[in-house]
Amino acid sequence: MKLTRPCLVILMLITSCGYAAAQDNAAREVQKLERAWLDAYEQHDEKAMTAIVADDFTITFPDGSVQTKAQIVASLKSSPGMQRPSPKFHTEEVNARVYGDTVILTGRVVTEYQRDGQTMSKEQQRYTDTYVKRNGRWQVVASHLSNDTPR
Repeated sequence: MKLTRPCLVILMLITSCGYAAAQDNAAREVQKLERAWLDAYEQHDEKAMTAIVADDFTITFPDGSVQTKAQIVASLKSSPGMQRPSPKFHTEEVNARVYGDTVILTGRVVTEYQRDGQTMSKEQQRYTDTYVKRNGRWQVVASHLSNDTPR
C-alpha cells in the first residue's frame, strides 16, 4: 500500500506536466495562426484566409456590425484601390486560455494605415478571438472587437 501512494503521486505529476505542455503548445500554435490571419488580411491572401477562418465564422465590430467568412473573402477579392491606405496589424498584451480543443485569445490589436510606407492613421481595439480545433487543425470561429483608447 505504501508503494502505491508514491507511484500514484508520481503518475499525477507526470500527467499534469503533460497536460500543461499540451496547453502551452496549443496556445503557441494558435498565436502563430493569429499572426498568419493578420498577414492574410494585409496581403489579401484569399487562400490563407479560407484555411484559417471557419465556414461558420462571424466577427462583431465595435459599431455592432457583423461580418461572415464569405463577406471577408469577397472583400479580399476586391482590389484595395490606389487611394486607400493599406493596413498593417500587430497585437499587444495577448493572453491565451486553453480549454481542451478551444483556445480564447484576448488582447489589443493595433492597426496602422499606411501609404507609401508612411503611417497615415492608427487605431487600437481590444479583441477576443475564439479558436477551435476541428479535424486536427485550428480555425478561428468567432471574433469580437471593441474600441480602445490610445495609451
